[in-house]
Amino acid sequence: MNLLTQIAVEDQTQLNVSRRARLIFFVPFPELVLALCFAATGALIAWSHGLAISLPSGESLAFTGMSYGVPLTLIGLLGAALVLAKQTMRLIYYAAAAFAYAVILITHFNIKLWMNLVNPRLWDGLYWQTDQAVRPLVDLAFAVHHLAETAMPAGEHLYLFAFLAMFAGSIIVHSMQAFIVFRKVIFAAMLVHVFGALAYCVMPALGPFLYEPGANALETARQQHMFGGYQALAAGGRGWIAAEGSTFMFAAVAAMPSLHVASSAVFLHYAWKHARWLGVAYLPLFVFIMFEAVATRWHYWVDVVAGLALTALAIAITTAVFRKIEAHDPARAPKRQPLT
Repeated sequence: MNLLTQIAVEDQTQLNVSRRARLIFFVPFPELVLALCFAATGALIAWSHGLAISLPSGESLAFTGMSYGVPLTLIGLLGAALVLAKQTMRLIYYAAAAFAYAVILITHFNIKLWMNLVNPRLWDGLYWQTDQAVRPLVDLAFAVHHLAETAMPAGEHLYLFAFLAMFAGSIIVHSMQAFIVFRKVIFAAMLVHVFGALAYCVMPALGPFLYEPGANALETARQQHMFGGYQALAAGGRGWIAAEGSTFMFAAVAAMPSLHVASSAVFLHYAWKHARWLGVAYLPLFVFIMFEAVATRWHYWVDVVAGLALTALAIAITTAVFRKIEAHDPARAPKRQPLT
């Protein structure tokens, strides 16, 4: 074999390896498999309990004051930017991952909606007792809320905005800085929604707003709307879900565990580890979200602890899943040494 033939063979081998590595690195196989398995689990739950599967209607987000226009516009702008930048592989990943995440979210909210029919026993009494055992921490949460409300005129909106800011910041920064970290963030967040939905049905609870009002008037109004849906579901059962499930899909109420805390902990973990400046910015938002989850009376403190445990599990699984994928990072691929 002469020198030119040897170079050609090595170049072709490297090209084949590079293509395989890029396929493994950019195609969201774990995300799609997770979505498929979770959707199959949701379908099995629906079949075994005779429950209708709902798809969100145009009115399902109305009670939050949000619409589908904002996220769909952002997705469209991101797709257009990737097309213009000729980032084909990333565009494929974003499209497939967005589909997988949508499947997971739809399944998640269906299971959350079914919670009362899958397991009608509520554990609010026990969780309320645990809150009373740590009542000084509950009072501290109220104090943190009042401090934030005094410092910021729109403090009652901060609970939702702080979470959305962490979500958007993680998407933007990690996707631009390190693609593999971005994938880990997305996968861990998906796991939180998967495990969280299943956990809702283990020891379900509605929330401490049943016993006392929260400090946030806006969230209290949302609780009343969602509790009204819960009461209608309890009265109407499976027929109500079939008729009204699409409208109330995002208004199902469940406290254990706190997924706002769990998801924001995922964002904080990866930011602190891979973009310290972002982690520093996230830290006060994360602390606020933890206390506000309790101050609004959406959650008991035990829900917060359970949410953090869920985060630890999601991160551990994500680390294990992506260990081999990370080895195919094109940025780490060794360059061919020149022949002498």
